[in-house]
Amino acid sequence: MDRLQEVEHKHAQLRALMEQHGADAIWLRRARNVVWFTAGADPVIAADGENGAYSVLVTPNARSIITDPIEAPRIQTEEQIEDLGFTLTISPWYQPVPPHTPHLATDDGAVGEAIAALRRTLTPSEQGRARQIGRETGEAVEEAARAARPGDTEYQIAARISAACRARGGLAIVTLVAADARTLHYRHAYATAHVFEKYAMLVVCNRRCGLVISATRFVHVGEVPSEIMEKLHKVAAIDAAAIVGTRPGRTLGDVFADIQAAYAAQGEADQWQYHHQGGLAGYAAREVVATPGDPTMISDGQLFAWNPSIPGCKSEDTILTLEGGFEIVTQTDSYPLIEVTAAGQAVKRPAILAI
Repeated sequence: MDRLQEVEHKHAQLRALMEQHGADAIWLRRARNVVWFTAGADPVIAADGENGAYSVLVTPNARSIITDPIEAPRIQTEEQIEDLGFTLTISPWYQPVPPHTPHLATDDGAVGEAIAALRRTLTPSEQGRARQIGRETGEAVEEAARAARPGDTEYQIAARISAACRARGGLAIVTLVAADARTLHYRHAYATAHVFEKYAMLVVCNRRCGLVISATRFVHVGEVPSEIMEKLHKVAAIDAAAIVGTRPGRTLGDVFADIQAAYAAQGEADQWQYHHQGGLAGYAAREVVATPGDPTMISDGQLFAWNPSIPGCKSEDTILTLEGGFEIVTQTDSYPLIEVTAAGQAVKRPAILAI
C-alpha cells in the first residue's frame, strides 16, 4: 500500500462515516487526524498545538487542504498533495474562511470518537512507518544513554535524547530523566539540574509522521548492583506478561488483569496503583490508557506501549500486534538485553547499560 492507496482507503472510511452521521462533509482540524488522513503530512508548527497549520475538508468525492499563504508553498512542494488527490484552498492568514457546507461534521464529539477508533488500527504502510520510527526511537534514546557521563545534569541528558530524535527527523514530545535517588521517588521525572552520578532512567516519546513511539532505557556507571538487577527482572517479567497478553480478540481489561497478576507474582501487588501501566498507542503517546475492566478490543496492526514500574526501575518499549504474535519496534539489538518468560513464551527486554 503506497501513500495514495492509504489516503484512498481512509477516504472510504470517512465516506462511510458521513453516510452514518448524515453529513455532507467532515472537516478535520485536529492535528493527529490531519496527519493520519494525509498519510504522514504533519501540520504541526507549535509542538503543543491541538490543531495544525492546515485542515482538511473531506466530502464523499473530494478532499481539500485548507490553509493560508504561509503554508501553501511548502505543502504543495514538499508534501506533494496533488499526487495524493488533494486540492488546495487558500484564504488570508488574517481572515481565514471556514468551509461552507450545509451538513458539516467536525472531528470532535461522536464523529471524532469514530475517527479515533479508525486511527488506532494501522494500515500496512503505517505499520512500515512505525517500524522505521520505532527503530530510530530506540537508537536515539540508546545513543543518549551511551553518551551519559557522571557529572552530567539531567538537563544535558534530556537534551541529548531530544537532539538524537531530531537528527533522525523526529520530535521528542516527552523527555523524562531521573538520576540516582530521583529514580526511587518519581516515575514521571521531569529533567532537572540534578547531577548524574551512578544510575539514570531515560524516557522518550518520539513523534514523526504523526506516530508517537515510546521507550525507556537505564544506564549505570560500573557493575549494576544486585538489588537493581532484581528490580529489573521484576519489571521485565511484568512487561513480558503484558506484551504476550496483548492479542487480538482480547481487551485492554484482560491485559490489565494479566499485569495485576504479574505484579502480585513478583511480590509487588500494589505497585500498579502508583502509575498508569500504558496501553494502546499510535497518533498519541497513549490513544487509550488501559484501566481495570477496560472493554477496548485489541486487533492486529495496533501499537501498544506498556510501562510497568516499581520504585527505581521501569520497563517500556513499543510493540506492534501481528497475526499470531507481536513485534517490538523499538528494540535495536545493540543494547544489552535480558530474556524472561511469560505464558511459556520467551521475551527479550532491555537490560541496564553499564558504562
